[in-house]
Amino acid sequence: MEPTFIERILLEAIFRLEGERTDRSLFHVIQGKRSATTLQDAHFYRLDSLFGMVPLDPKGYEEQLNNLIRKGWIRNVPFELTEEGRGLIGHTFIVDGLGGECRGYSLILWKRFSLLLQTLLCLKQKTTFIPVQQDEGTKSWVRHTLRTIEDRDAWIETAYRELRNALESLEGEDATLITYRLSGNRTGLSLPQLAERLDVDTLSIRMQFQQAWVSCLKSLPESGLIHGLARDVSRDKMTTSAARTYELLRLGLSIEEIKSRRRLKDSTMEDHLVEIAMYGDRFPLEQFVPESVAKEIRMIQQSEGTFALKRIRQNMKQECSYFQIRIVLARLVKEVL
Repeated sequence: MEPTFIERILLEAIFRLEGERTDRSLFHVIQGKRSATTLQDAHFYRLDSLFGMVPLDPKGYEEQLNNLIRKGWIRNVPFELTEEGRGLIGHTFIVDGLGGECRGYSLILWKRFSLLLQTLLCLKQKTTFIPVQQDEGTKSWVRHTLRTIEDRDAWIETAYRELRNALESLEGEDATLITYRLSGNRTGLSLPQLAERLDVDTLSIRMQFQQAWVSCLKSLPESGLIHGLARDVSRDKMTTSAARTYELLRLGLSIEEIKSRRRLKDSTMEDHLVEIAMYGDRFPLEQFVPESVAKEIRMIQQSEGTFALKRIRQNMKQECSYFQIRIVLARLVKEVL
């Protein structure tokens, strides 16, 4: 029996966790929980692209896992794949193409582009329509943007040319999925309709479409019209609070000064520093970890093939804190990427 698209995503994620994290840890990653531990898990286990990208509530997530257990593909204690489950893992990982590392950018851009295109085409045809996007934020953005487009025909032509060129570069069903979902004077297919047409479950088709759209965005010109619709949308991986700490560090303030100014607890400051180590362009690792300690942490991580903090600390010959292990691992992954 072949796994569905959503099952493949979960199997790949569990495979990457290597039995070192719990099912709850993975749930927080797919939900996009902006906690220090979850951001760290996504970073260490190469699950950034999955971050916040699977629309499962706790009940739906539990049902998916129970189904994988019944099929004999995973076990829950410890949370890992069975031998049969490992046999289902391919060389190319679906999770790497979901776009979660851009923190919602692709989803926002799809909503804006699909509704703006539908609106312009229906206005051109002078037909009434039901908006394909119903959230007020997107509709308000489209109403504002409409007033800024001087030549609507030229806009449609440019968008069509950019999209056509991008779709021609896609593989498999990706171009078909995007084309089916776009609306003009005729409404595109909803996800349930698309799932029925392709004979797959709705959640899988949602994830397949998301992957297709992310692939399409990579083929679109970064400075082009379509990407320009989300130029105001942040793609920062760092939380807002950690970014503020990073800004103060770059201004030359000391750790103690930042803690005092921002009234941060020691644990919060450490979490911010780990985030900065994960995502910042530069990080003064030597200020926090002696070179010999950092070298030993890296050696243990590579020889043991683990990101489990407790396991690494137990193997250390030199004294070190969990915080020091976290920032060394954060920079290690950053340098590899």
